[in-house]
Order: sequence, then structure tokens, then C-alpha cells
Amino acid sequence: MPVRLLTAGSEDIHLAHTLDVTNQGVQLGGYRGEMKVGDEIVIQYRRNQAQFRVIWITARENSSEKIIGAKCLEPGKQVWGELFPEQLDEYEEKE
Repeated sequence: MPVRLLTAGSEDIHLAHTLDVTNQGVQLGGYRGEMKVGDEIVIQYRRNQAQFRVIWITARENSSEKIIGAKCLEPGKQVWGELFPEQLDEYEEKE
């Protein structure tokens, strides 16, 4: 899903896209701006937005594109339009 990123202390808007989303966080691809671990960002999807904290960043080889992992600081907000069902870890033993 395409998203907009707003970084704290800047009015610049950056574009990215989701690679994976959960109720607690998101993995983003396609980001080309400057950011560091610990930065707080606002992610906007359609008309919904919430604050996140960057918890990891990986630079793609031979590209200026970065992949970002961010944790939601407002877990009650439904940025993606709905809450996702909690799923058991596939590696946990099922009863």
C-alpha cells in the first residue's frame, strides 16, 4: 500500500510502500530520504495517520532505497482501516 512519511522537525513528505503490516508495526520499502533508528515519524495511509518509531533500517544494495521497520506509538489507531486478527506464531506448538 502506498504511504506518506512525515519526519519530526521537517515539513518534507516522503513516499514509501508497505511490505508488511501488523497492529503493532510496519515494514516499509521504497524510502529514499534520511532517517535514523529512534526517529519518530508519522505514517499516513489515505486519510488515516499515526505516529511510529523507527526500530531498524536496512539499505538496499546498489540503491539509495531503504527498508524500514517501525513500531506504532498509537496502537489504538486503525491506520490501515481495520485491526488485524492476532495470529499464533507458526512455530509455536499448537494444543
